[in-house]
Amino acid sequence: MLRFRVWSIVFLVVCATSAAVYSASAIAQMPSAVPGGAAVSATVRPALSQVAQALQQINTHRWKAPNSVRDAADEDIVSIQRDLSGTLAGLLQQADAAPGSVPAAFAVYRNVDALYDTLLRVVETAELAAPDPESTSLEAALKNLEDARANLGDVILNGSETQQAELVRLRTAIQAAAAAQRAAPPRVKTTVIDDGPTPARTTHHRRTTSTKKPEAKPAQPTNPSQNSASHS
Repeated sequence: MLRFRVWSIVFLVVCATSAAVYSASAIAQMPSAVPGGAAVSATVRPALSQVAQALQQINTHRWKAPNSVRDAADEDIVSIQRDLSGTLAGLLQQADAAPGSVPAAFAVYRNVDALYDTLLRVVETAELAAPDPESTSLEAALKNLEDARANLGDVILNGSETQQAELVRLRTAIQAAAAAQRAAPPRVKTTVIDDGPTPARTTHHRRTTSTKKPEAKPAQPTNPSQNSASHS
């Protein structure tokens, strides 16, 4: 069985993993695009509360204006009240749940901007037809809403610039790391071949056979006459 360990592939995998960890760490450390936690809600809610109170205190039936003008003002007031308790309230909850989200903050800004235009029509009519206390209350609410809208725009702009600067810094760091990687000397490709386990050595034992020598027999006389002489 052959097993190949290519060090160049391992090197690329390590580099890719390091880059991913660096990117994730850098993104996690990025500041929120809209700083200050629930900054969106804190910026506009006081002004919105003042608008709601001012609208509850007016009575268009006492305004010195034609019925068509008062009916138009009533429609605008109902539209503003419905937006405050419905659409805008939901957008504020979403922005509070995602304090670092520029799109969520901008959705609130766009809605507040449309609400400001509608309230402006009501104020312009009140300045001509409503009693002074009512017109004064509406004018103050409009002014505070305008300030809140401008402050929210600044918060979104500053947060966007901060996020953009961090993205540029992160992109520059990644490009520098990639350039350093390209400039590094190439790794030598090493291939290790494994032909499997080494066969066990076979030891041949030579069998030694010992041959037992026969016992020596007594020598027999070869001359009969000598044998006879010895007995005589």
